[in-house]
Amino acid sequence: MNSQTTSLVHAYLTDGVVSQVENGDELQNFLHKNVRNPLKLTLARGEPNYTNYTADFKDVIDYIVCDENSTVGHVTLSPNLSDLEKSEGCPSPIFPSDHLPIISDIILLADTV
Repeated sequence: MNSQTTSLVHAYLTDGVVSQVENGDELQNFLHKNVRNPLKLTLARGEPNYTNYTADFKDVIDYIVCDENSTVGHVTLSPNLSDLEKSEGCPSPIFPSDHLPIISDIILLADTV
């Protein structure tokens, strides 16, 4: 998923439903009433501080999700904020992409294989 935590996509995938809003946003209210995600998804490694770190944009927009038929094994930690600050944003010689790596082992549960 490549989406900010405040997005409709994030809400749909992690909550299973898009929140209803008071401001009259017709699309969001339509989605709230009519669209449900039948999968029970969870974030495989929680939310790191950043997955995108550029000079003018710093946020979490990348995630690993797993469902009820899997669990999380080893999780590789995100780069230190001090290292990111030294590079003044990505891409850089140290971090060659503006997307930071998020790595997690996903273990499929025995009864699903």
